[in-house]
Amino acid sequence: MEISGLNSASSILYMGMLGMFTLALIIVGLVLVYKKRILQEQLRLQQQQIAHQQQLLQKGIEIQDEERKRFAADLHDEIGGGISTVMLYVSQLAQKTDDMRLMPIELEKIRLQLNRLLNSSRNISYSIMPKALEDFGLKAALSNLCLQIDEASAAHCYLAWHGELDRLAFHVELGLYRIIKEVLTNALKHAQAQNISVDIRNQEARLDICIEDDGIGFNTSEEYIGVGLKNIYDRALILGVAIALSSSLKEGTSYNMHYQKPTVV
Repeated sequence: MEISGLNSASSILYMGMLGMFTLALIIVGLVLVYKKRILQEQLRLQQQQIAHQQQLLQKGIEIQDEERKRFAADLHDEIGGGISTVMLYVSQLAQKTDDMRLMPIELEKIRLQLNRLLNSSRNISYSIMPKALEDFGLKAALSNLCLQIDEASAAHCYLAWHGELDRLAFHVELGLYRIIKEVLTNALKHAQAQNISVDIRNQEARLDICIEDDGIGFNTSEEYIGVGLKNIYDRALILGVAIALSSSLKEGTSYNMHYQKPTVV
């Protein structure tokens, strides 16, 4: 009886140890599986981050290429064409030196053309890097932009700025300026707007921008996206600006943009 009891106790002890060992193996296996899943998730997130950075880099390159094309076209059409005209006037002047009465007329043609060239070079320079933006900030640059629209077209552009005039990082201000300028250009060229309002609310943690026009609008469900609209979305993606676009035929267009300011530690 005693031997039988000992065997029974040994069996129970053995089964208990076996059960604990099996449980330990299960726990270790679960821990390893859990760690593997964590590593896989971290790897997936890293790959997503790398893909996102590559996308931003590609968008930046595309925008730079597009700006170079515009710059080259402006130089060729405005500056190159103007210089060719001046050279033609000079050539004509050389042929008319025998008649001194024509000299003032030809010189005045040259002076006017050189003045147009000077204005064109200033406009090209301003489009690349607005002096007001560099010196005084986003509000001053946008005020000048709206004033130019009022003076150069039949449309009216209204700017309302709410909040402080604290400066953002220059690359952010330049990016926002170019986004807003692209929106205004679209409103004038494509939407045929007569009135455009730019409402900016500069809050402590974010910058809210609302741009509305009374143009012909367009169908936002269409798959086709023009170069101007693509540039707007690409620049916004690079800056981290959220955009909500609303438009319908004959009802105008509105853009609501939100830029979250970096947290200052």
